[in-house]
Amino acid sequence: MAFLKVDKVAIRGLSGCVPSQVEENSTLPFYASREEAEQVIAATGIERRHVSPKDITSSDLCLRAAERLIEELGWEKDSIDLLAFCTQTPDYLNHPNSFVVHEKLGLKESTMCLDFYHGCPGWVTSLSSVASLVGGGKIRRALLLDGDTVSKVQNRSNREERPLFGDAGTATALEYDDTAAPIYFNIGTKSEDGVAIAAEDGGYRNPFTIETLMKRLRAIEGTLPMEEVTSRMDSMDVFSFAITKVPKAVKKLCAEYGIDMDCADNLALHQANKLIIDNIAKRLKMPAEKVLVGLRNYGNTTSASIPMALLSERREKLGTTRQKTIACGFGTGLAWGAAYFETENIVCPNIIEI
Repeated sequence: MAFLKVDKVAIRGLSGCVPSQVEENSTLPFYASREEAEQVIAATGIERRHVSPKDITSSDLCLRAAERLIEELGWEKDSIDLLAFCTQTPDYLNHPNSFVVHEKLGLKESTMCLDFYHGCPGWVTSLSSVASLVGGGKIRRALLLDGDTVSKVQNRSNREERPLFGDAGTATALEYDDTAAPIYFNIGTKSEDGVAIAAEDGGYRNPFTIETLMKRLRAIEGTLPMEEVTSRMDSMDVFSFAITKVPKAVKKLCAEYGIDMDCADNLALHQANKLIIDNIAKRLKMPAEKVLVGLRNYGNTTSASIPMALLSERREKLGTTRQKTIACGFGTGLAWGAAYFETENIVCPNIIEI
């Protein structure tokens, strides 16, 4: 495990944006009855998800979140020294999303741009890198954008995945501050099991053929029979990983840095599903009122799910009080990123819909 302490960096604000188009899980076409749909909703905690139309991408969602955050912070755009973007659904294959947003925001030429290709642990792992750069003192202000439009690449006939995933974009503002409390991280990877949620076709290891590309397109359309799908999420492998590795990662983070878990105000876990969140919280003996569950209206928004949960469940408290948060993202890799950070009266606009 990689432990990291970052000094002199303050989180100044969080913002989020989702598509206005909503898909209700109770009306998905593959459920035989309303009762069957309600059983899935009860198990996952997800009633609906925001899904993107063809003309809205992850950069569009994050751009709107960034614009709102910059405005409410009162930051001059020329004061932003670093722009980072974490996504698995970039606008282009050969042009980083940070460049797209850099241009649209009109940032200065000297702004450093970074891109992170990561799944569900992505916000925490990207935060560790961005915070480390800001902590050096030369980069004074930074924006971390994190978002995905996974609805565009899902198999619409997949009964396991489609009811879970929603689209969202977020922005996190960080600033160098001599008086800021440290931010602590514990990052790790169990890569031998990563194939459990890997899409094997379409990269340079297994480039698309006409046949595999057509299968992929049919899967996205929902016309490919599930028995022909060659790569799919192994739910039991992911569940087992989550409920064993995540509690250990959080406990080791707290032990390494002498963090009293009982003093934390929030446990912000990746919003995989309610069953996983409940199991992890139980193993950590965290009271239910401290556990953030923002699944009902947004679902699993992959790496954006932690900032989305903070915004949907703790926006008022984050904006008016001092809050101590333990966060842990987990999944793709298989990997995890646990963090502890303190915030005080940060800027948290209402979640935007476009």
